[in-house]
Amino acid sequence: MANQTGRNMYVAFKVEAAFNTVPDPVTGAEKMRINPSPGLKLARPSIQPGEVRGDMLTPMGRLGSRAVSGSYSGDLYVNAWDTLLAAVLRSTWVAAVAITEAAMTSITTTTNTIVAAGGSWLTQGVRTGDLVRLTGHSTAANNDKNLRVVSVTTDTITVPAGELTLDAGADSAFTLTILKKLMNGATPVRNTYYIEQCYQDIDQSQVFGGCRCVGFTLRGQPDGMATVEFRFLGASMTDVATGSSPVYTSPTLNTNTGLVFTDAKLSLDGTDIVIATAFELNVNLGGATLPVIGSNYTPDVFDDELVLSGSLSVLRQDLDYVAAFDAETEFELAILLQEVSGTPQKAFGLYVPRVKFTDADAPLGNDGAMVESLPWMSGINPLATGYDQTMLTICTDTAA
Repeated sequence: MANQTGRNMYVAFKVEAAFNTVPDPVTGAEKMRINPSPGLKLARPSIQPGEVRGDMLTPMGRLGSRAVSGSYSGDLYVNAWDTLLAAVLRSTWVAAVAITEAAMTSITTTTNTIVAAGGSWLTQGVRTGDLVRLTGHSTAANNDKNLRVVSVTTDTITVPAGELTLDAGADSAFTLTILKKLMNGATPVRNTYYIEQCYQDIDQSQVFGGCRCVGFTLRGQPDGMATVEFRFLGASMTDVATGSSPVYTSPTLNTNTGLVFTDAKLSLDGTDIVIATAFELNVNLGGATLPVIGSNYTPDVFDDELVLSGSLSVLRQDLDYVAAFDAETEFELAILLQEVSGTPQKAFGLYVPRVKFTDADAPLGNDGAMVESLPWMSGINPLATGYDQTMLTICTDTAA
């Protein structure tokens, strides 16, 4: 009999058409690129009889309703986790938008602005926090760069200082592309997933139905991979025997290059900071299953309101962040991660329009630099000109 090894396995998933029901067809599933992870497992509470016995012995108990929980961790790759990111934000991706001179007449650039002679960037859909790219621009150095939108008005897009090359002449042949993006939707999209853990050595699988993704955490530090962890709650687990395993046929696997924080661009209010030593962003939907009479399975996984929080660690150079914490100063936070090669470099960007520090702590007496920990919270961004009404925007390349 074969023994299952720890690594010769994979995890595949697909959205359910009906709660806790295997998708039909079983093609079109995605394969996760996981790191060592807890995975999903079945849990059943013990039910103990209340009988009092004269022989002082304990009757055999029973097991209660079924529920599934667990998580998967992996390195961050462009497009690899798009489906699950959309699941946690309870929304759908907005396709990339290409804007040309037909809408804006012509443009000129400074070292940090793109100024249109006509039309409206706002009407075309550009918003603060977007990632945009110029192509076909007469100044070659401005083409194929991933630009973070710091602010936008009718005629002017502002990006971080020094990102562009000055172009005094009007360019009337260009394309500006807003990369595809994901935001919190006005009406939540609450998908559930059917997840397979396939054990290839023993040719068997466990499949988990009615699984809702209830949160993710993104982490990064210098000289390390950007990593992400997705958390799930679900309704059921079924063993799939040899001959019927795997359930999914030829799940697809993303092959992009992993992203790192060493060359990431992290900014507060549009100004890049180069003293950060760690970053974390956490999205939590809470959630719970519900035991019911007459069924071993929860009728749904009940998620809650979205809570967005995180932390930032920086070298202490002054007491400005302490003052910002005390004054409840709000910041806009943006991060850009890019693949190491390619033209343009494939990109992944995060934008949080409202960040407020909840502490500013720097322990005393340790060797080396003094590192300041800055946990933060966030809230819904009120509808304002040039902004999406969201707590979090994620921008990335369209899958090849």
